[in-house]
Amino acid sequence: MNIIGNLALILTTLCYFGLASMAGKPIPGGDRGMGHGLALFFLFIGLTIGLIVITVIIFLKDGFEWVSNSSTLRNSLIVVGISSLLVMAFYTAMGEGGAPWIVKFLGKYTIVWLIPPFLVGGFMLLNTSLQAYVPSAVWQWPFKSIAFVSVLCCVLMVGEWLIRIPINIVQRGNARKAYDDTRRQEFLAQIERNNPGTEMVLILGFTTKYQDKEVREAALDKIKSNPQWQEYLTDRLQTPWAEEIFRFLADNDVENRQLFVEPIKAGILMMAEKFKDSMARTHTFHEGQFYWETEAILQTVAKFQDFGVDYVPAIRKLRKALDTPLKSYQQAANLRCIPLLDAWLKKHE
Repeated sequence: MNIIGNLALILTTLCYFGLASMAGKPIPGGDRGMGHGLALFFLFIGLTIGLIVITVIIFLKDGFEWVSNSSTLRNSLIVVGISSLLVMAFYTAMGEGGAPWIVKFLGKYTIVWLIPPFLVGGFMLLNTSLQAYVPSAVWQWPFKSIAFVSVLCCVLMVGEWLIRIPINIVQRGNARKAYDDTRRQEFLAQIERNNPGTEMVLILGFTTKYQDKEVREAALDKIKSNPQWQEYLTDRLQTPWAEEIFRFLADNDVENRQLFVEPIKAGILMMAEKFKDSMARTHTFHEGQFYWETEAILQTVAKFQDFGVDYVPAIRKLRKALDTPLKSYQQAANLRCIPLLDAWLKKHE
């Protein structure tokens, strides 16, 4: 058992010297930076394994009897002390970039003085015959001091983390608000520049229920500033822009509903062609594909059904487009829009 313990001690010492030699050095760029990171990782793994093996062997030899007369307290102190030492070793070895405040305060060379007292203490505890020649205070008190410092630092880390939680929440909230404000101003500027006579379709996406209220109202005002805005929308239902028109109609009301009744049917057929084309071109499908478009179409149809127009044939073609045979290289998915369309057709056919 002593042989294994001393081999682990040698491994730990070698890993320690490797980490100590890299302490305080800036991380190089490029491929050398990757090698630097891998070296740190493997050296720390070796250090961790070595410390754990040494600790377990000393435990088995009852080498920690001097820590406390109570076995429960003794075991708890050793486990907490070694764990804290490893945490400190990790942060000090990996550098100060994302390290807690206490590690930055102690400095980038903490790893240099943090581990040696444990290595000396471990050597004395593994080789008990040497304890007769070396006063216990020489190796026990540095051992205890390093364990105490490590535990204290970890407690301060936890305290810093708890303090930072509300601060981080506020910072993230402020950052999110600033981001939202910036995007809102960008959207409002885009709406302001828009020509509703020729480019109205470009701002229809700002009118959905998911948009900010100020942005949505500004977009609606700009759209309705064109006296022929409803005619503009019905014309675009028969073009590849039909999807944007359906999104608009699903979340907004129009004044002349009768004007849209027949163009909606043409728009559904246009979307069927678009679905069919996408089925042929898409390489990898996902479950949500075509879902939002389908939902907008069905919500629009529900708002115009009271005119007695039969939209079932058009919806059936939309559904059939999703049955387009896939090629061998295409990766299928369980499209959520299919059961949505099937349920609608079952109810209305």
